Amino acid sequence: MTKFSRRRLLAGAAPLVAAPVLGKLAFDGNAEAANRLASHVHDHAALGHAAMIGDGAPAVGGARDLDDLLYPPPALPHSPGRIREYNFRAVDREIEIAPGVFFPAWTYNGTVPGPVIRATEGDTLRVNFVNAGSHPHTIHFHGIHPTNMDGVFEVVPSGGKFTYEFEARPAGFHPYHCHSTPLKKHIHKGLYGVMIIDPKEPRPSAQELVMVMNGYDTDGDGGNNFYTVNGRSFYYA
Repeated sequence: MTKFSRRRLLAGAAPLVAAPVLGKLAFDGNAEAANRLASHVHDHAALGHAAMIGDGAPAVGGARDLDDLLYPPPALPHSPGRIREYNFRAVDREIEIAPGVFFPAWTYNGTVPGPVIRATEGDTLRVNFVNAGSHPHTIHFHGIHPTNMDGVFEVVPSGGKFTYEFEARPAGFHPYHCHSTPLKKHIHKGLYGVMIIDPKEPRPSAQELVMVMNGYDTDGDGGNNFYTVNGRSFYYA
């Protein structure tokens, strides 16, 4: 299997498959978005305390807000006993996937894809999930964790909540998504995102970009009418 440099791209992904993307990308004028994302990681996380990320409030959802999904939170050095804590909220929300084209989405924290989760291998990941949507939902994380934290059978009803807690492993780039049935519909409606587990041994620093690809069937004929990167068509060209 060919190994690609993180300098080319951290990950290009369909909702369920992580895949490297060829070609070096350069994006200018996005420093403000990167700084906003970096500010989500509190300094005290490096001291072994919990890093709380996301307050569960829906994002604005405009094109520029999607820049926040492009730049992942920074990697942190290995620190035994550290807890990485996130707040997730499922929300029904209409999103604009192309200029003037709107889609009735089911979202994590108001965006499609959901927030980027990042931890270092060995950290404890804690995800506080509130289902404010109109349907039962879960969060299923790819990787290795206890079955009672798998997000397959622990269906959270509308108005319910659940806390997922497990050791972050193995190192790699992993998708997460709702596992409620029908599975295809819940993912197509927007309940998916990515999780980065960094190795304990730090890698050389590099510019990192996260890009998640998806297709949207906007007329219900069973075929995709629009393809998006980070929930938006014609934006990153």
